[in-house]
Amino acid sequence: MYIIFLDESGQPGGFDKENNKLVKNTSKYFVLAGFMINADDILKIEGRMKDIKLKYGLNPYHEIKWNTKYKEIGIDFEGIMNMKKEIIRIVNNYKNSVVGIVMDKEYCYKNKKFIQNHNDLYAIALHLLMERCCMQITDEKGRSTNIPAMMFADSRKNNNNNKLDAELQNSYLRAKNMGTHFVKFPNFCDTLIFADSDYSAGIQVADFCAGAIYRKYENEDSTFFDILKPSIRKYRKKILGAGIKLYT
Repeated sequence: MYIIFLDESGQPGGFDKENNKLVKNTSKYFVLAGFMINADDILKIEGRMKDIKLKYGLNPYHEIKWNTKYKEIGIDFEGIMNMKKEIIRIVNNYKNSVVGIVMDKEYCYKNKKFIQNHNDLYAIALHLLMERCCMQITDEKGRSTNIPAMMFADSRKNNNNNKLDAELQNSYLRAKNMGTHFVKFPNFCDTLIFADSDYSAGIQVADFCAGAIYRKYENEDSTFFDILKPSIRKYRKKILGAGIKLYT
């Protein structure tokens, strides 16, 4: 069985329809990243995350996020940069394990009539990510396999809006049933599983994958992306379109 951990970076919303432009201080891009491994490897991932946290004097059972400020956890700037690199290197043992969907928000909202709000943008990104995961699961001749895949996402619930998870679940089911012109989605199980990222090493790793990809496109800084690059899905030795989809 495959397990796919899902997380995001940037905001899916932030577009002013009335003035037809992005809201000030919102991100230009929204990134959805997936980290796919064989289920047998999950204990290794958990062990590596615990070891890294202990090395930097952190509680091994507490979540560390990509956007955590170094002063908040008592690590200096150099230390947190090194820690980020070590966490991203966890995926280096898993080739073709990372998929990133990079959505140019202004382009999407201006040119795609089916994208009206942040949920639509997220749904399209999810659909594109699932497509690439299924392509990776198929065998070398492009035939579907019977290996199941379960997707885990960090719950988006909050006190102000508890409908977000339900909307994402519907997007997942719609994508699962539709597939795409290129591939159907027979491997995905019937439900998207929500987990608290505080207790999921896999989701935490996906968060760092998303952060590295986001930083490359939003800030034009490839520091972390270059470390992640060997693990990004490739097809015929190419990353773009296969492991990194630019929706622009």
